[in-house]
Amino acid sequence: MSLYKSRSKLLENERMAYNMVIPYVILIVGLILFLIYSNIKLSFVDSNGKFTLSNYAAVFNDALFYKSLSNTFFWVIFSVAGQIILGLIIALLLMQISHGQAIFRSMILILPWATLDIVAGVMWKWMYNDMYGVINDILMKVRIINQYIPWLALPTLAKVSVIIANIWKGFPLSSMFFLARLQEIPEELYEACEIDGGGSINKFLHITLPQLRSVLITTLMLTTIWTINYFPLIYIMTGGGPNNATETVVTYIYRLSFKFLEYNRASALSNILFSLILIISGLFLWVINKEQAE
Repeated sequence: MSLYKSRSKLLENERMAYNMVIPYVILIVGLILFLIYSNIKLSFVDSNGKFTLSNYAAVFNDALFYKSLSNTFFWVIFSVAGQIILGLIIALLLMQISHGQAIFRSMILILPWATLDIVAGVMWKWMYNDMYGVINDILMKVRIINQYIPWLALPTLAKVSVIIANIWKGFPLSSMFFLARLQEIPEELYEACEIDGGGSINKFLHITLPQLRSVLITTLMLTTIWTINYFPLIYIMTGGGPNNATETVVTYIYRLSFKFLEYNRASALSNILFSLILIISGLFLWVINKEQAE
Protein backbone atom coordinates (compact mmCIF):
# COMPACT_ATOMS: atom_id res chain seq x y z
CA MET A 1 0.00 0.00 0.00
CA SER A 2 2.83 2.38 0.88
CA LEU A 3 4.53 1.51 -2.43
CA TYR A 4 1.33 2.36 -4.32
CA LYS A 5 1.05 5.70 -2.50
CA SER A 6 4.67 6.58 -3.23
CA ARG A 7 4.19 5.80 -6.93
CA SER A 8 1.00 7.87 -7.03
CA LYS A 9 2.81 10.76 -5.35
CA LEU A 10 5.65 10.45 -7.86
CA LEU A 11 3.25 10.49 -10.82
CA GLU A 12 1.42 13.47 -9.36
CA ASN A 13 4.68 15.39 -8.95
CA GLU A 14 5.68 14.47 -12.49
CA ARG A 15 2.37 15.72 -13.90
CA MET A 16 2.74 18.94 -11.95
CA ALA A 17 6.25 19.39 -13.31
CA TYR A 18 5.04 18.86 -16.89
CA ASN A 19 2.18 21.29 -16.37
CA MET A 20 4.61 23.94 -15.17
CA VAL A 21 7.23 23.38 -17.89
CA ILE A 22 5.11 22.76 -21.00
CA PRO A 23 3.68 26.32 -21.31
CA TYR A 24 7.20 27.79 -21.30
CA VAL A 25 8.42 25.20 -23.81
CA ILE A 26 5.48 25.98 -26.11
CA LEU A 27 6.16 29.72 -25.77
CA ILE A 28 9.90 29.41 -26.50
CA VAL A 29 9.43 26.99 -29.42
CA GLY A 30 6.66 29.16 -30.84
CA LEU A 31 8.85 32.26 -30.59
CA ILE A 32 11.76 30.50 -32.29
CA LEU A 33 9.54 29.21 -35.11
CA PHE A 34 8.03 32.66 -35.57
CA LEU A 35 11.45 34.29 -35.82
CA ILE A 36 12.68 31.66 -38.30
CA TYR A 37 9.55 32.10 -40.40
CA SER A 38 9.85 35.90 -40.33
CA ASN A 39 13.51 35.75 -41.35
CA ILE A 40 12.83 33.35 -44.22
CA LYS A 41 9.90 35.46 -45.41
CA LEU A 42 11.97 38.66 -45.25
CA SER A 43 14.75 37.10 -47.31
CA PHE A 44 12.36 36.31 -50.19
CA VAL A 45 10.78 39.76 -50.60
CA ASP A 46 12.06 43.11 -51.79
CA SER A 47 11.56 46.52 -50.19
CA ASN A 48 8.03 46.63 -51.67
CA GLY A 49 7.06 43.27 -50.20
CA LYS A 50 7.10 41.43 -53.56
CA PHE A 51 8.56 37.94 -53.95
CA THR A 52 12.12 37.92 -55.29
CA LEU A 53 15.32 35.91 -55.31
CA SER A 54 17.44 39.01 -55.75
CA ASN A 55 18.52 39.03 -52.10
CA TYR A 56 20.19 35.64 -52.45
CA ALA A 57 21.61 36.61 -55.85
CA ALA A 58 23.08 39.75 -54.27
CA VAL A 59 24.72 37.68 -51.52
CA PHE A 60 26.30 35.19 -53.92
CA ASN A 61 27.50 37.99 -56.21
CA ASP A 62 29.08 39.88 -53.32
CA ALA A 63 32.86 39.51 -53.09
CA LEU A 64 32.77 40.48 -49.42
CA PHE A 65 30.53 37.49 -48.68
CA TYR A 66 33.22 35.08 -49.91
CA LYS A 67 35.90 36.98 -48.01
CA SER A 68 33.85 36.85 -44.81
CA LEU A 69 33.17 33.15 -45.42
CA SER A 70 36.87 32.36 -45.78
CA ASN A 71 37.61 34.48 -42.70
CA THR A 72 34.95 32.52 -40.81
CA PHE A 73 36.56 29.19 -41.72
CA PHE A 74 39.99 30.51 -40.67
CA TRP A 75 38.53 31.91 -37.43
CA VAL A 76 36.65 28.72 -36.57
CA ILE A 77 39.38 26.20 -37.42
CA PHE A 78 42.15 27.86 -35.43
CA SER A 79 39.94 29.06 -32.56
CA VAL A 80 38.39 25.63 -32.04
CA ALA A 81 41.73 23.84 -32.39
CA GLY A 82 43.31 26.19 -29.86
CA GLN A 83 40.43 25.85 -27.39
CA ILE A 84 40.41 22.04 -27.64
CA ILE A 85 44.19 21.65 -27.31
CA LEU A 86 44.61 24.20 -24.53
CA GLY A 87 41.51 22.92 -22.73
CA LEU A 88 42.87 19.36 -22.79
CA ILE A 89 46.31 20.44 -21.56
CA ILE A 90 44.82 22.44 -18.68
CA ALA A 91 42.49 19.57 -17.74
CA LEU A 92 45.41 17.12 -17.67
CA LEU A 93 47.45 19.51 -15.53
CA LEU A 94 44.58 20.06 -13.11
CA MET A 95 44.24 16.29 -12.72
CA GLN A 96 47.81 16.20 -11.40
CA ILE A 97 46.95 18.59 -8.55
CA SER A 98 45.91 16.69 -5.45
CA HIS A 99 45.45 19.65 -3.10
CA GLY A 100 43.78 22.96 -3.87
CA GLN A 101 42.34 21.86 -7.21
CA ALA A 102 39.18 23.91 -6.60
CA ILE A 103 41.24 27.10 -6.17
CA PHE A 104 43.26 26.57 -9.33
CA ARG A 105 40.12 25.57 -11.21
CA SER A 106 38.45 28.81 -10.21
CA MET A 107 41.46 30.92 -11.15
CA ILE A 108 42.23 29.23 -14.46
CA LEU A 109 38.79 28.22 -15.72
CA ILE A 110 36.10 30.31 -14.09
CA LEU A 111 37.76 33.71 -14.55
CA PRO A 112 37.99 33.70 -18.39
CA TRP A 113 34.60 32.03 -18.83
CA ALA A 114 32.81 34.33 -16.38
CA THR A 115 34.30 37.51 -17.82
CA LEU A 116 31.70 39.40 -19.85
CA ASP A 117 32.29 39.42 -23.59
CA ILE A 118 32.37 43.22 -23.67
CA VAL A 119 34.85 43.37 -20.80
CA ALA A 120 37.06 40.70 -22.41
CA GLY A 121 36.98 42.51 -25.76
CA VAL A 122 37.93 45.88 -24.27
CA MET A 123 40.62 44.25 -22.11
CA TRP A 124 42.28 42.48 -25.03
CA LYS A 125 41.95 45.56 -27.24
CA TRP A 126 43.90 47.59 -24.67
CA MET A 127 46.45 44.82 -24.21
CA TYR A 128 47.07 44.85 -27.98
CA ASN A 129 47.26 48.66 -28.16
CA ASP A 130 50.39 49.54 -30.12
CA MET A 131 51.34 52.50 -27.89
CA TYR A 132 50.08 51.66 -24.40
CA GLY A 133 49.41 47.91 -24.57
CA VAL A 134 50.96 45.62 -21.99
CA ILE A 135 51.93 43.03 -24.64
CA ASN A 136 54.18 45.46 -26.51
CA ASP A 137 55.53 46.76 -23.21
CA ILE A 138 56.56 43.28 -22.04
CA LEU A 139 58.07 42.35 -25.40
CA MET A 140 60.06 45.59 -25.46
CA LYS A 141 61.37 45.07 -21.92
CA VAL A 142 62.58 41.53 -22.62
CA ARG A 143 64.07 42.81 -25.92
CA ILE A 144 62.11 40.47 -28.17
CA ILE A 145 61.04 43.46 -30.28
CA ASN A 146 62.69 46.85 -30.74
CA GLN A 147 59.63 48.80 -31.87
CA TYR A 148 55.92 48.75 -31.08
CA ILE A 149 53.80 46.35 -33.14
CA PRO A 150 50.33 47.51 -34.31
CA TRP A 151 48.66 44.17 -33.56
CA LEU A 152 45.15 45.16 -34.60
CA ALA A 153 46.14 47.40 -37.52
CA LEU A 154 47.78 44.77 -39.75
CA PRO A 155 45.46 42.19 -41.41
CA THR A 156 47.40 39.02 -40.58
CA LEU A 157 48.29 40.08 -37.04
CA ALA A 158 44.70 41.17 -36.43
CA LYS A 159 43.44 37.71 -37.39
CA VAL A 160 45.92 36.01 -35.08
CA SER A 161 45.24 38.48 -32.26
CA VAL A 162 41.47 37.97 -32.16
CA ILE A 163 41.92 34.19 -32.37
CA ILE A 164 44.27 34.23 -29.36
CA ALA A 165 41.75 36.31 -27.42
CA ASN A 166 38.96 33.92 -28.38
CA ILE A 167 41.01 30.89 -27.33
CA TRP A 168 41.53 32.49 -23.91
CA LYS A 169 37.83 33.25 -23.62
CA GLY A 170 36.58 29.85 -24.76
CA PHE A 171 39.06 27.20 -23.59
CA PRO A 172 37.53 26.86 -20.06
CA LEU A 173 34.41 25.19 -21.47
CA SER A 174 36.43 22.50 -23.25
CA SER A 175 38.65 22.09 -20.22
CA MET A 176 35.67 21.56 -17.88
CA PHE A 177 34.19 18.92 -20.20
CA PHE A 178 37.52 17.08 -20.38
CA LEU A 179 38.13 17.41 -16.64
CA ALA A 180 34.74 15.92 -15.83
CA ARG A 181 35.43 12.91 -18.07
CA LEU A 182 39.01 12.45 -16.84
CA GLN A 183 37.75 12.13 -13.27
CA GLU A 184 35.55 9.20 -14.34
CA ILE A 185 38.34 7.14 -15.92
CA PRO A 186 39.06 4.15 -13.65
CA GLU A 187 42.50 4.34 -12.01
CA GLU A 188 42.85 0.57 -12.55
CA LEU A 189 43.39 1.17 -16.28
CA TYR A 190 46.44 3.30 -15.62
CA GLU A 191 47.76 0.83 -13.04
CA ALA A 192 47.43 -2.03 -15.53
CA CYS A 193 49.28 0.04 -18.12
CA GLU A 194 52.12 0.67 -15.64
CA ILE A 195 52.37 -3.05 -14.89
CA ASP A 196 52.73 -3.71 -18.63
CA GLY A 197 55.59 -1.20 -18.73
CA GLY A 198 53.66 1.68 -20.27
CA GLY A 199 54.86 5.22 -19.68
CA SER A 200 53.04 8.54 -19.65
CA ILE A 201 52.80 8.72 -23.46
CA ASN A 202 51.35 5.22 -23.70
CA LYS A 203 48.83 6.02 -20.98
CA PHE A 204 47.74 9.15 -22.83
CA LEU A 205 47.52 7.52 -26.27
CA HIS A 206 45.98 4.17 -25.30
CA ILE A 207 43.85 5.07 -22.26
CA THR A 208 43.16 8.79 -21.92
CA LEU A 209 42.42 9.65 -25.57
CA PRO A 210 40.14 6.65 -26.24
CA GLN A 211 38.22 7.39 -23.02
CA LEU A 212 37.84 11.04 -24.08
CA ARG A 213 36.69 10.24 -27.61
CA SER A 214 32.94 10.75 -27.12
CA VAL A 215 33.43 13.90 -25.03
CA LEU A 216 35.92 15.21 -27.58
CA ILE A 217 33.44 14.89 -30.45
CA THR A 218 30.64 16.54 -28.46
CA THR A 219 32.93 19.36 -27.31
CA LEU A 220 34.17 19.83 -30.86
CA MET A 221 30.59 20.16 -32.12
CA LEU A 222 29.55 22.67 -29.46
CA THR A 223 32.65 24.85 -29.73
CA THR A 224 32.43 24.85 -33.53
CA ILE A 225 28.80 26.02 -33.55
CA TRP A 226 29.40 28.63 -30.85
CA THR A 227 32.52 29.95 -32.57
CA ILE A 228 30.71 30.31 -35.90
CA ASN A 229 28.03 32.39 -34.17
CA TYR A 230 30.39 34.28 -31.86
CA PHE A 231 30.18 38.01 -32.43
CA PRO A 232 31.17 40.34 -29.54
CA LEU A 233 34.93 39.78 -29.35
CA ILE A 234 35.62 40.49 -33.02
CA TYR A 235 33.27 43.44 -33.19
CA ILE A 236 34.71 45.11 -30.08
CA MET A 237 38.37 44.48 -30.91
CA THR A 238 38.48 45.16 -34.66
CA GLY A 239 34.95 45.81 -35.93
CA GLY A 240 35.76 43.41 -38.78
CA GLY A 241 38.84 45.35 -39.88
CA PRO A 242 41.43 46.21 -40.89
CA ASN A 243 40.35 46.05 -44.53
CA ASN A 244 37.76 43.37 -43.66
CA ALA A 245 40.55 41.03 -42.53
CA THR A 246 38.57 39.85 -39.49
CA GLU A 247 35.10 40.20 -41.00
CA THR A 248 33.19 36.98 -40.40
CA VAL A 249 29.75 36.11 -41.72
CA VAL A 250 28.16 37.02 -38.39
CA THR A 251 29.78 40.46 -38.19
CA TYR A 252 28.90 41.04 -41.84
CA ILE A 253 25.25 40.21 -41.14
CA TYR A 254 25.29 42.70 -38.28
CA ARG A 255 26.74 45.44 -40.46
CA LEU A 256 24.27 44.76 -43.27
CA SER A 257 21.37 44.99 -40.84
CA PHE A 258 22.26 47.80 -38.46
CA LYS A 259 24.75 49.89 -40.41
CA PHE A 260 23.53 49.64 -44.01
CA LEU A 261 19.89 48.80 -43.11
CA GLU A 262 19.74 46.08 -45.79
CA TYR A 263 17.46 43.80 -43.78
CA ASN A 264 16.32 41.62 -46.69
CA ARG A 265 19.86 40.85 -47.79
CA ALA A 266 20.97 40.30 -44.20
CA SER A 267 18.08 37.84 -43.74
CA ALA A 268 19.17 35.93 -46.84
CA LEU A 269 22.73 35.74 -45.53
CA SER A 270 21.43 34.62 -42.12
CA ASN A 271 19.51 31.78 -43.75
CA ILE A 272 22.60 30.69 -45.66
CA LEU A 273 24.62 30.65 -42.43
CA PHE A 274 21.81 28.82 -40.63
CA SER A 275 21.79 26.15 -43.36
CA LEU A 276 25.56 25.77 -43.09
CA ILE A 277 25.33 25.32 -39.32
CA LEU A 278 22.57 22.71 -39.77
CA ILE A 279 24.77 20.74 -42.15
CA ILE A 280 27.73 20.88 -39.77
CA SER A 281 25.52 19.90 -36.82
CA GLY A 282 24.06 17.02 -38.83
CA LEU A 283 27.53 15.70 -39.64
CA PHE A 284 28.57 15.85 -36.00
CA LEU A 285 25.36 14.14 -34.85
CA TRP A 286 25.90 11.41 -37.43
CA VAL A 287 29.40 10.81 -36.07
CA ILE A 288 28.10 10.82 -32.47
CA ASN A 289 25.34 8.32 -33.28
CA LYS A 290 27.84 6.14 -35.09
CA GLU A 291 30.12 6.19 -32.04
CA GLN A 292 27.26 5.25 -29.72
CA ALA A 293 26.20 2.42 -32.03
CA GLU A 294 29.69 0.95 -31.91
